[in-house]
Amino acid sequence: MRERLERGKKKIEDLKVGRVYRAKRPRGVHRLDGSYVNDREILYISPFGESIQYDSPSVTFNAKYPIISTEKFLKWADKDITDSLPPNEWEKYKRCKNEK
Repeated sequence: MRERLERGKKKIEDLKVGRVYRAKRPRGVHRLDGSYVNDREILYISPFGESIQYDSPSVTFNAKYPIISTEKFLKWADKDITDSLPPNEWEKYKRCKNEK
C-alpha cells in the first residue's frame, strides 16, 4: 500500500485503521518537543465509511481527535508512509535549505 493513492483511483477501501498517511503538500507542525510533518494516523472509520477520525502531530495536547469526511481525507492524502516511520513516532520535519 506504499504506492501512491492515484488521482481518481482513491477509495475508502484503500484506507486502513492504524496506518499513517502523508499529505499531497506536507507541512511542518511546530510543537514544544520539536517540529514534525503533518502526517495523519487513522484511528477510526465510521461503519458506512462517511467519516474518519485521525491523530496527528497538529492535534494539540488534551484536544479531541478531529473527525472529517472521508472525501476530504482522500483529497488531502497522497500516500501511506506507515512502513517508513520509526515505531510509535512521528517523522521529524526538516527545514528547506532556502529557509532561515
